[in-house]
Amino acid sequence: MESYLTSDSNTVPLRTIITTYCVRDMTMTANQTPVDNVGQPRVRKPRYTTRTILTAVALGAAVGVILIPINFASGAVTAAAPMVAVTVYGLWGMSALIPLALLRRAGTGIIGSTAAGIVTIISPYGVFMVVMMVGWGVFMELPFLVTRYRLWGWKMFTVAGLITGLISCAMSIASLNLFSMETSLVIGICIVQTLSFLACSLLSLAIARGLARTGIAGGRRRIASDAAEANA
Repeated sequence: MESYLTSDSNTVPLRTIITTYCVRDMTMTANQTPVDNVGQPRVRKPRYTTRTILTAVALGAAVGVILIPINFASGAVTAAAPMVAVTVYGLWGMSALIPLALLRRAGTGIIGSTAAGIVTIISPYGVFMVVMMVGWGVFMELPFLVTRYRLWGWKMFTVAGLITGLISCAMSIASLNLFSMETSLVIGICIVQTLSFLACSLLSLAIARGLARTGIAGGRRRIASDAAEANA
């Protein structure tokens, strides 16, 4: 049976009244501005601030400066002792990993590696360094993309280092002409190359945490948040 709400002038079905109020409440909720704990309008922070971009650029450029003399020496060292040359291959990934570890924003690794590529234009490889470093930025972000940029601990950076190290080994098949070498030498080069990326990945995280303790890019708040999550 239908329920009715009566008044002096008319009779209205109770179901109609409930439906009207539900629709009105849903409309009001959709149009409300989010508020914080003290009732003030909550302002959404932009995904990339000027400070975030400039920090990523500065970190990447700093790594690029380190790479300049390595690029000048890499040709001769690679020709004479390829296993020695690959010991520093992981450094190329640090221009992406340090910004990622510190800023924890998608794309900051690509920004940092691009900045490193621009700085290293003066090396023998010229403009090609920009293209190569952009590519490395993409490769270094792939493991974090898979986890939707939610994991930032030692385990994540260990996995990232191993994955990118294996990718680098695959690329070395052509760049170092590994098929022309003895099997034992190829295995040794791939192991050293992978370990280089693993070590530099973990070093990137250590450097980022050290920078965070100084308060760069809100690092102190992030460290406090990480500690709270670890103790939870």
